[in-house]
Amino acid sequence: MRKTPLQIVKEQHGSKADLIKKLTGLIESEDGESDDDHQRRLRNVSNAKLLHLLDIGERAKAAGGRDGLVAKVLELKGQSKDHEYGDALKRRALGELLDLHASIKHRADGKAAKKPKHLRTRKN
Repeated sequence: MRKTPLQIVKEQHGSKADLIKKLTGLIESEDGESDDDHQRRLRNVSNAKLLHLLDIGERAKAAGGRDGLVAKVLELKGQSKDHEYGDALKRRALGELLDLHASIKHRADGKAAKKPKHLRTRKN
């Protein structure tokens, strides 16, 4: 039987308060928001959403944070000197940046792994 988000939170993090403390270090607060206000706002979020935010935060941290993700996206797109586009990317949500990076990387890997010419099917 599948575990509920509450069971997962209690099993992996002890309590919702402990999970929120981990999240405040990973997820940025809004402009002008104190840490206490940020934690208070996160207390009203569902356990499933908190687990999702934790996953996004950990994946973003492993990829080098927001700046690292933006640099990787710009490099994969061949626009590493386009500072205006980089600034626009920095304003996007972390989840969007992760999805964009995965999509571009998948597309780049697909182009590199093309079939040899004699194995491609011919379309008329």
